[in-house]
Amino acid sequence: MRAASALVVMLCGIAAAQSSSLQPLDAFPLKKDGLTIQRRVEAGKPFTVAGARGVLPGEQQGTFEAWVLPVKLLSHFAIRAEVEGYSVPIDLNANAAEIEVSPDHTVITYSHIAFTVRQIMFALDDAEDGTGAVVLFQFDSTRPMDLTFSFTPEMRPMWPERSQGTPSAEWVKHADSGFYVLHTDFPNLAGAIGMPHAQPGIMAPYQEKPQFHPLELKLHYDPKRDANRYLPLLMAVGTTPETAANAVLQARLEHLNATLPQVYASHAARYEQMKNSLTAIHTPDSGLNNDFTWAEMSIEQLKAKAQPSGEVGLVAGYYSSGDSARPGFGWFFGRDTLYSLYAVNSFGDFGLSREALEFLMQRQRDDGKIMHEYPQTAAYFDWKAFPYTYAAADSTPLFLTAMLDYVRSSGDVAFLRQHCDVVEKAWHFETTHDSDGDGIYDNSQGTGWVES
Repeated sequence: MRAASALVVMLCGIAAAQSSSLQPLDAFPLKKDGLTIQRRVEAGKPFTVAGARGVLPGEQQGTFEAWVLPVKLLSHFAIRAEVEGYSVPIDLNANAAEIEVSPDHTVITYSHIAFTVRQIMFALDDAEDGTGAVVLFQFDSTRPMDLTFSFTPEMRPMWPERSQGTPSAEWVKHADSGFYVLHTDFPNLAGAIGMPHAQPGIMAPYQEKPQFHPLELKLHYDPKRDANRYLPLLMAVGTTPETAANAVLQARLEHLNATLPQVYASHAARYEQMKNSLTAIHTPDSGLNNDFTWAEMSIEQLKAKAQPSGEVGLVAGYYSSGDSARPGFGWFFGRDTLYSLYAVNSFGDFGLSREALEFLMQRQRDDGKIMHEYPQTAAYFDWKAFPYTYAAADSTPLFLTAMLDYVRSSGDVAFLRQHCDVVEKAWHFETTHDSDGDGIYDNSQGTGWVES
């Protein structure tokens, strides 16, 4: 009912949105943090920008793929430039100079004698449905430039959900620019990608011999118009017939565009609040102090929201998916979560521990066994038909020891009492699976990764 009401409100705003378009933003300040890590770019080395609803895994030269979880929207994002009066086209990714990583955002800087470009990326935990990660581009050049942003359209739900292959792209012209809609064969799945002032690149007609062309956003940079501004790359996904409609996708892009300064400020403030409220250490080694805080922040960035329930669980880590539809270990894992909770309990983020434990308890098997892995698309098909959910032998004993560690660390006996039936079922499973009679839980109850 709430989702339907939100859709009605969005649709009511579409008429007003028709008179607007995607707009550049006056450059707003990014949070400066003593935790920021600055390095020279190492081509081929990974980076990840992750939030509960969106992920940008990529390589330090600036190429990336974008997920509006649990859908891979695009991949192989790259940039080239032509500068007025400079006859050679310039590959920006080959000119990536510096990467700067802060808890709330990551910046890659491209440097050339003719210009500097900053690629600012962040992933919003509190993003509205259908949006997630955002990329801002900031340019510094005394001369006009023509930039081409190229990418592979994907629209691939995370494996093993069904996928159709390359989507068909439609350019929806609006005001002085427009946006791409990526259509699939499924009426409940479409995506949108746009940038203020951008125009489309190659749009091969259907009569043309079949061949692959990356999609392109072509942007003319005018230093008199665009200096000290952000040009945002905006992305949205619809996963119902209603939200996959062009008008709703447009409204999502425009609403995100209009609210970005406030949304980023809230995002940065949340990380500042975390930094001030979580446990910190103070030693003569400032690097060790910062590493401790970074470890806390990194675990926070493993949170993802299961769809469509909205439950928060921990994934096991992201990495570029390449030609697949699985971004590293970006699934919810039982054993990885439970090992991580020892760290979480040690620095006192007991709210996160409770969320993570409840996520696993919701998926306990009837006989008491605790889940091993659960993809972010599991709700959309018969995941139980696959053999992986309870594939680990050690998730069940780990659940019991992690629950014990949580209660000892927090003193929250009420939480244990609230979930006593789950704990007792897990204990019963463990104590009744001892096939050789030695009193030790049988490691053959799934894959015995405890051995490694």
